[in-house]
Amino acid sequence: MAAIDQLLALQTAPDSYDIAPDDVQQLQIDAVNERFSERVDQIPLLRNRAQAAEITKVAQREDLVPLLFAHGAYKSYAQNWLTDGRWDRMAKWVGTVSTCEPAGIAVDGIAGLDEFVARLESVGCYLSCSSGTTGKPAMIACSESDLDVAARSNVTGLTWSTGIPADGSRKLFGLGPRTKVERNERTRIALVDAFSTEADSYQLPLEPISVGSIMDMIELRRRIADGIASPSEIAAFETTSAERQSAMDAANAGAVDELIASRDRQLLLTGMFASLYEVAQGVRAKGFSGNDFRDDTGLLVAGGLKGAALPPDYREFIFDTFNIADERVFHFYSMQELNTPFPKCRAGRYHVPPWVLLLPLDEPAENLVDTSAGPVQARGAFFDLSLDGRWGGVISGDRIDVDFGACDCGHQGPTVGPDITRYADLGGDKITCSGTIDAYVRGEA
Repeated sequence: MAAIDQLLALQTAPDSYDIAPDDVQQLQIDAVNERFSERVDQIPLLRNRAQAAEITKVAQREDLVPLLFAHGAYKSYAQNWLTDGRWDRMAKWVGTVSTCEPAGIAVDGIAGLDEFVARLESVGCYLSCSSGTTGKPAMIACSESDLDVAARSNVTGLTWSTGIPADGSRKLFGLGPRTKVERNERTRIALVDAFSTEADSYQLPLEPISVGSIMDMIELRRRIADGIASPSEIAAFETTSAERQSAMDAANAGAVDELIASRDRQLLLTGMFASLYEVAQGVRAKGFSGNDFRDDTGLLVAGGLKGAALPPDYREFIFDTFNIADERVFHFYSMQELNTPFPKCRAGRYHVPPWVLLLPLDEPAENLVDTSAGPVQARGAFFDLSLDGRWGGVISGDRIDVDFGACDCGHQGPTVGPDITRYADLGGDKITCSGTIDAYVRGEA
């Protein structure tokens, strides 16, 4: 059996988060080399990186470092290709950084980003787009297989970290607005199928937000900040913002009533802290609290505050409102560039499974950091062997705490500590290979 297949078979193993790193190290290298052999001629950017570093085979972990893509690689298209609707250029760019072959799609008559995404989906290339809070969204290509893996891994991660069985017995509450991104929707459906039923689950009654509409709003905010937006644009912005806030307020009010009515049920709540906090406030305002909810409520929460201004005790407030114990919380660390979430254990660390290589790097992302003496602080980089639609190696923008020793929770395997800091918040995010990647992609695409 190929090394890749052996490692990916662990995705459904009950002990997949309890394997000593030394036991799979060579198998991981063999699997990475198998992936490299498959992808080097499929992904132009990978071929360029390999040629520049004169690497023809991955024999050790150090060989992987120059082959990793900076996280900014998925924003390396020229801004005007997107804003000016150069969909031919955008399609060619997607093919440069992924295994997708979008060159054959018809780009004539595409009205905007949402239609471009739909055209790519017609040839089996799914774009998982970030919201582009900086004004330029990352566009990350996924295959059908990637969507299935990402959806399934959230189910298995939740069960592993909380002990909540995937037996369909809970009422699942989606307490945040949905985005019109296929990967996100597949993940939602997988959670509903595993822990609830479609008929017995609850989702905020809001229209899914498309990536194109988010980008339009971000671009308008930029124009307003730069003082170049027209009075009519500003008026439209204010009207749209007010309408969306009104719809959100109404949806949250409905969710509050539904939660109170379901307080005697086994619940699984999902959402981000900002939306969860607002709903919790509504529950408290009606005179209910954790004393009224069962003591087996589960919670799936991802991401940080995303700029939301919440009080210091927001987490305790939410947990106390719904009677949520720490051991029933599925909190994970991941990123759009990966297929696999890393679930947090009861000792408070995020566990990296054996089909993902954890590669701690120095700040400029040029060298691996020595971990033989124990935990280290390093730039996080990863290689996700489950990825099919793109290269699995990515350098993140995060400074993380890495430990390859046994965790206090009793499980073996590499872990990431809870203190994660963006290099951008530390005065800059300077990855050495970013400039060369951008230069190549702009010239190639």
